Amino acid sequence: MAQIVEHFISDLQIDVKKEEECIETLEREKNVIDIKEATDSLKKSKDENRHNQILSELLETERKYVQDLEEVCSTYLPLARDPAKRSSLFIDRPRVASCVARRLHSCPTINQSYNQHTGESGPAVDRKQICEMLGNVEDIKDYHKKVMLPKLEKASSNSNLMRDLFECEKSKLSIKYGRYCINTERSSSIIAENLQFFSLLQTTRGLQLRVDAQLIKPVQRITRYHMFLSGLAKASADLGNDEASADYSAALDAILAVADHTNTMMWVGKMEGCPIRLCSQGHLLKHGKVLSRRICGSFKIRNKWPCHLLLFQQAAVLCRIVDKTEEQKNPNLQYLTHVSLNHIKDLMSKNSKTFEIHKLKQVEGDLPDYEFQKSEVIMKLEFNDEDEKETWRKIIKAEIDQLNSMAFSL
Repeated sequence: MAQIVEHFISDLQIDVKKEEECIETLEREKNVIDIKEATDSLKKSKDENRHNQILSELLETERKYVQDLEEVCSTYLPLARDPAKRSSLFIDRPRVASCVARRLHSCPTINQSYNQHTGESGPAVDRKQICEMLGNVEDIKDYHKKVMLPKLEKASSNSNLMRDLFECEKSKLSIKYGRYCINTERSSSIIAENLQFFSLLQTTRGLQLRVDAQLIKPVQRITRYHMFLSGLAKASADLGNDEASADYSAALDAILAVADHTNTMMWVGKMEGCPIRLCSQGHLLKHGKVLSRRICGSFKIRNKWPCHLLLFQQAAVLCRIVDKTEEQKNPNLQYLTHVSLNHIKDLMSKNSKTFEIHKLKQVEGDLPDYEFQKSEVIMKLEFNDEDEKETWRKIIKAEIDQLNSMAFSL
């Protein structure tokens, strides 16, 4: 009997021990689950904070960007106006004059860069140069103030609206920023030529940044959109919101296309020896490599030059490729010739890969009959194949027809 009782007690102790071990295992598993849940919750909270912080920075930097553009316009646009419309806090001291000419020279003259504390005064900058330096910065300022900023504020809580915003505005962003970026080389050269004037103006007005640092901000803005949208797409993916991540990725694709176009326009703007203002020729519709053939003479290989053809809304520009290497995606360009599209009379095919662009000649008297006006060959272009030739021919012809229809409707 005693053995039976001892056996029973032993079994009971074993059962109790197993139960305790089971309870301990469950508690350990529960603790692991609690730790995992706490870790997941903490990670989710961090991801949400990062997502919200990126959105907040996007809106804050957009507002600051608009303020910066307004400062540029309020500071420098008055310098591009007529002298009678200019306003200035400072004027030059009267020049010393003889008694004979005292009345003529004693009137103060406006100089925006005169520093009263140091007595320094930089040479005034021509109004035309100020206009060329600023480019279309006022248009960009109005566009962001009236369009981009209000739409970004509305889209900040909705990824689908953010996607629609950048996809719908892609074309306008490309045109406006493309026009601005093609002018950056000219703008930089004007600032370099008049550095003393702009440095003194900065000191006189108490500006935090000089004009060159202010005018680089539109170029940087497209890159910042890229950074913000990329961050939002990743943060949304980390939160498990695949739909929002896809929306931000689509918006990112749109801004990458804009960035690619603006980079192309900055490259084109560095063209050497161009006599026309490229930023005034409209949107860049197409560009690509061609062979330029000698207009007169035989069609030998030595009479061909590797060139780049640029088709704008207003003109076709032919450039010679300089110092081309295999590694160069964008080689140096040197201006060769150009023709306004409304001066083109005909695109005449010479063979399967070549056509000539005939330009209207300047003639005396009125010639109402377009067909009978004289023309001359301005470009003779060879393409890789017939399909490429026809593509170029069709797009040039379409732009010419559009310009003619607009002219006839006026």
